[in-house]
Amino acid sequence: MIEIARARRSRPNVAYRQADLLAATGSGQYDLVLTVMTLHHVPELHSALAHIEGLLAPGGRMVLVDSYPAESEVHPALRIVNRLVPLRSRLHAGAVLRFRADLARHGLATAWEIYRLRTRRAWLDHRVSDRFSSREELAQCCATLFPGCQLERLGGTIVALTWDSPL
Repeated sequence: MIEIARARRSRPNVAYRQADLLAATGSGQYDLVLTVMTLHHVPELHSALAHIEGLLAPGGRMVLVDSYPAESEVHPALRIVNRLVPLRSRLHAGAVLRFRADLARHGLATAWEIYRLRTRRAWLDHRVSDRFSSREELAQCCATLFPGCQLERLGGTIVALTWDSPL
C-alpha cells in the first residue's frame, strides 16, 4: 500500500513511511498520524497510543481505525466457545460455513479461491497472532491520553478515533 501511495499520491509535503510503530522517530513532528487496522498487532495498546501522541506536532491530528469488539456485546455462549475452542479452529470453521454463501454469491471457482485464502496457514498464523483490545480498554486508554477525542463506531467492531493535539 505504501508503494501504491508513493506512485499514485506523491506530494512534496507528504512522506510515506513503513516502520515498526514503536520504532518511529520524530517526536512532535507529525501533522497527521493515520493508523488503519494496525494497532491489534501491538503487544500493549496504551504504550502504542502514548507513542503516537508523542509523535504529533502541536495542532496535529491522529486518526485511528481498527477493530475493537465490545466485551459487553458478546453473547455469553459465544464467550464460552471463544474460551474453549482455539481461534485457529474457529477461523477454519468460519471459512467452511461461509463457503456456501460465497458459492451462491460468486460461483464455484471464486468461492473455492476465497476458501483457500481464508484457510491458508500464513493467513491463519496472522489472525492467531492478533491481539484485539476491547472497546472498553480503548476508551480507558484514550480518556487519559487524548482528552476530548472523538470515538465513533463505524459498524460491527470497527471503531474510528480522531483527536487533535493541543496547540
